[in-house]
Amino acid sequence: MGDFNYFLGLEFSKFVAMKSLIRIFLAFCLALLSACKTKDPVIVTVGDSKLHQSEIYTYAPDWDSWGDNERILFLQRWIDEELIYQQAVKNGILKDTTLIRVLERTKRKIVADYYMQTFLDTMLVSDGEKIDFYHKNKNLYLNGKTSVSGAILSFADWKSAVIYYKEFKNTKFESIPPNHRLIKRMREFDGVDKTPDPCMIPSIRRAVVGRISPMKVCDGAAKIAVVTSRLDSADARPLDEVIEDVSMQAWVEHQNVVLKRLKDEWKTGIPIITKMNVLSEKEK
Repeated sequence: MGDFNYFLGLEFSKFVAMKSLIRIFLAFCLALLSACKTKDPVIVTVGDSKLHQSEIYTYAPDWDSWGDNERILFLQRWIDEELIYQQAVKNGILKDTTLIRVLERTKRKIVADYYMQTFLDTMLVSDGEKIDFYHKNKNLYLNGKTSVSGAILSFADWKSAVIYYKEFKNTKFESIPPNHRLIKRMREFDGVDKTPDPCMIPSIRRAVVGRISPMKVCDGAAKIAVVTSRLDSADARPLDEVIEDVSMQAWVEHQNVVLKRLKDEWKTGIPIITKMNVLSEKEK
């Protein structure tokens, strides 16, 4: 009989809990149905406190993507919190001196942070500032290792390689050579820190940049190599490769400069007096 009563009690608890969730869900559905009549409908009311649709999006920006269970749990938490808050106010907690001091400190910080954010939200960094930051802080963007870019050109026979070399040996190549009738295959490499072909380019540090190499037979084929660019370990990476980080760092620097200027301006208009000796004898 004891087990049976326990079973009945457990089932009754589940029933009560389910009824509570169903009530919340029905209230939520009714609120949504009234949305067509109200621009900002009330979703939940606890005593005199109302939770509007717009407030929900403030607390839960992903509300529209939530399922019913997530929404019900959110509303239940809000109701519980509001019940506790109203009970605390009813019992005079807002007159508690400790709480008053905590609220004042919290309010002071929130107001200061919010006010400063209004300046940060409107700060723009010009392209000139980004470029200046990059050039002044190239040490932040060192390549770290020597790397090269270019291509290995393969030819059908030695004669084709000789003809191509004679035609282009004085040409300055700053980018990959264009397709040519004599080139059988072209293998490009970009930003590699090891030689792409030990036979054609024994050392990337000593390779001539911008000129095609003399033809050579490697791996049974006539080949010509061309290194179009080399970035030494002590060189800074190109601006376009690090522009995102440069933009962010330049914005932070711009922000610090502007905030310092604002604080200095505000200090000139408000007397600041410190009478308390806050330094210990050791620090003097």
